[in-house]
Amino acid sequence: MLEKFKNVAVIGAGTMGMGIAEVAATAGHNVKVYDLNSDFAEKSKQKMMDRLNSRVQRGKISEELSQLISNHVSIVKTLSELSDSHLVIEAIVENLEIKQNLFKELQEICNVNTFYTTNTSSISVTAIASVLNQPENMIGLHFFNPAPVMQLVEVIAGLKSAQENLEAGLELCRSWKKMPVLAESTPGFIVNRVARPFYGEALKMLQEQVSNHQTIDTIMQSAGFRMGPFELMDLIGIDVNLSVSKTVYQEMFYDPRYKPSLIQQEMVYAGMLGRKSGQGFYDYQNSEQSDCVGYENLQKFDEDISNPFEKLNEHSEIEIDGCLVVLSNGQTCSQRQKSKPIAQFDLCLDYEKAEVLTLSFAGNFPQEIQQKIVALAQNTGKQVVVIDDNPALIAMRTVCMLINEAADAIENGVCSREAVDLAMQKGVNYPIGLIDWAEKLGFDKVVETLDNLYQWFGDDRYRTSSWLRKQIL
Repeated sequence: MLEKFKNVAVIGAGTMGMGIAEVAATAGHNVKVYDLNSDFAEKSKQKMMDRLNSRVQRGKISEELSQLISNHVSIVKTLSELSDSHLVIEAIVENLEIKQNLFKELQEICNVNTFYTTNTSSISVTAIASVLNQPENMIGLHFFNPAPVMQLVEVIAGLKSAQENLEAGLELCRSWKKMPVLAESTPGFIVNRVARPFYGEALKMLQEQVSNHQTIDTIMQSAGFRMGPFELMDLIGIDVNLSVSKTVYQEMFYDPRYKPSLIQQEMVYAGMLGRKSGQGFYDYQNSEQSDCVGYENLQKFDEDISNPFEKLNEHSEIEIDGCLVVLSNGQTCSQRQKSKPIAQFDLCLDYEKAEVLTLSFAGNFPQEIQQKIVALAQNTGKQVVVIDDNPALIAMRTVCMLINEAADAIENGVCSREAVDLAMQKGVNYPIGLIDWAEKLGFDKVVETLDNLYQWFGDDRYRTSSWLRKQIL
């Protein structure tokens, strides 16, 4: 791949562009970086070198490698200086018209066989390539931030992308020690499509006043995710997250599954963009964040009493004093209870490691038994959060929606089952592949939960993927 694509052009000197330039230079390619603002590009290269020098001082890389990367990255001031490029990687603003205009200009400058790629995160590769005389020469190479660290690259097939170029893109990524996954050019590709419920359901639950953002974050982290949705939105940038949501929603012809949130829109209007503005869902100026509120009801029981929460898992059905405690199935406790009062617990990937257990009770649940259930759970060393009687609680609702989206991507030919699980683990650090999680939980349980959510809300966003139904036939 080094010989085939010796000269690489990266257009856009932002965080992604310079990160991609570093990846290519590390592999020995000659990299020219162009940005409309050449002073910004020079400063971006210096920031890259500062990071590399810091890694040298910490013994992470050698002085020789740092110098090699520096020597292989040069800043150019005009597009015409990219005429000898074998490979072009575009990493500019997420705007279709601007990207199209760039590639129109490039094809007048570069060789007829130049390999064009775009780092777009959500715009159709087919649409971008439509302005080229040879659209078969373009594919998507969607890197994840920070590009030198993150392993995943989505290799995107536009409708006219040549098979040999897709194979070259996959091989190139492997030569750069990345993990490529192949996807069709559909809005959001794999990761930005499948991940939408992680943010969307959290925002919808916040709007429904199911709980506050701190508690939702805490519960999702305890369920197995590295970061909660609100903390992650603050890190990404609320404006960026909203922009991707809008793009996917519009490009999916306003499918309610991808509907953006009014909460995000209001925050963008207010300039509350997350970490970069100093305030988002959390206040980063005062560095004070409220913790979620646990349920203060700790009671001690005799040591010889067996604690049913010690071996809790997603298939547990616990009976305490004639009352059942079961995993949520998308119905409320009030809907489920018949002859016996029912309490529900929320989903966790690993209940033994989980620090928080979320419970809900019907309004007429016996108070003394509720206190006993909470105390028994606390006696296993967990913080207990009790929320109102809502369908599917918090983690169960979110994870089932994520699984549903992954299944729909498979059903619609966006990617393979293996690709979607790998993409979500390597692209956004999910603790397990979503389809693997569905198998662990039980496909029937996922379908039951989604069907119950659909019945409760009457909203088409909760429609169950036919791919999931096929798994239980």
